[in-house]
Amino acid sequence: MFSKSFWAVSLLAAAGLSCGCGSKAPVAAKETAVPVRVRKPASVDRQTAIRAGGTVEARESAEVGFQVAGRVTRVFVEEGQAVQRGQVLAELDARDYQFGVDIASGESDAAAALAAKAKAGTRKQDLEQAKAAFEQADDEYKRMKTLYDRHSLAPNDFKKIEAQWKVAQQRLDEAREGARTEDRSAAEGKARQAAANVGLNAKRVADTRLTAPLTGVVARRLTDPGEMVAAGMPVFAVMDLNPIRVRVGVPEAEIAKVQPGRPAMVRIPSMGGQDFPGKVELVGYAAEPQSRTFAVRILVPNSKLVLRAGMIAEAEIEGDSRVKVITVPGEAIVRDPQGATLVYIYYPEKQRVFARRVQVGRAVNAEIEIASGLTAADLIVVAGQQNVREGGLVQLTGAAQ
Repeated sequence: MFSKSFWAVSLLAAAGLSCGCGSKAPVAAKETAVPVRVRKPASVDRQTAIRAGGTVEARESAEVGFQVAGRVTRVFVEEGQAVQRGQVLAELDARDYQFGVDIASGESDAAAALAAKAKAGTRKQDLEQAKAAFEQADDEYKRMKTLYDRHSLAPNDFKKIEAQWKVAQQRLDEAREGARTEDRSAAEGKARQAAANVGLNAKRVADTRLTAPLTGVVARRLTDPGEMVAAGMPVFAVMDLNPIRVRVGVPEAEIAKVQPGRPAMVRIPSMGGQDFPGKVELVGYAAEPQSRTFAVRILVPNSKLVLRAGMIAEAEIEGDSRVKVITVPGEAIVRDPQGATLVYIYYPEKQRVFARRVQVGRAVNAEIEIASGLTAADLIVVAGQQNVREGGLVQLTGAAQ
């Protein structure tokens, strides 16, 4: 029979053996080097560039409305539709204005007839009638005068005969002379006035058709058939977007370097930083009171209408001097989760790569300019950068360029 102490020693020994079997430390996994290719940034000579921010604007724009009031009967265009100068956009009910044309035409015909009559003078028949009436009145006057001289006719009766004789004589004189100059002028003036009234009413009829004042795109449509519109109320906005205009503000220190006709590159951040080439159209001569910048307008071709009025734009305007810059291939530039632009730098003494944030500039000779963050002596990863990590071990696949 074994004692209690024997069993205790046996258990301790067994425990010690068990503990010794599980005491071996884990072996760390060996880090694998990622193959990459590296090179130094290229040093190139390019034109200086003046950077400025601004907005995209229509080259021409117009808010259009009818010149007369009325009820809209038809609308021919929709928002976003391309239109040509002179194209009909909408129509009003023109019946009331057409009635005005008919009335004015009748009045014009009557006035023209009176003017023609005054210009032509007295007709032969009217002259003969006036002559016959005068001869009759003259004969009556002579006979009554004889009686009056013999005191056989009362003075009042003779005065009536004499007045009739004078009227007949005046009518004969007028018939012989024709219409007076002032009467002819008055008749011709009324005829011209009536003709102008016809033109005015005809214009009102024409104004019931609203046409596009310029070639462009319908940016806004503010009316529908059946609506009553007032004269001058805007019902469409038309914009000319090709070429489009980019307005930027250039600081006073840089404005002397900007000249009309210089090439420019416009970048739209909301379109993924896509570049659009253009040319400087106008350089302002007065600074904005608040920003103290000078307005510069850049014309950019926009045949596909991808640029829209109101977009935020960044511009680089080519200067008149040259400068040395460094560039890297576009594929060497990566972005972190926050969207910042990075490149990986190779450190030979550590055989590892580390990310460095850089500021990119314009495209130069099929590469991308690095405005800040790199030096000409840095070794940047130009192939294999998609497989590396911060501080990762790498292996060069070729000699550093």
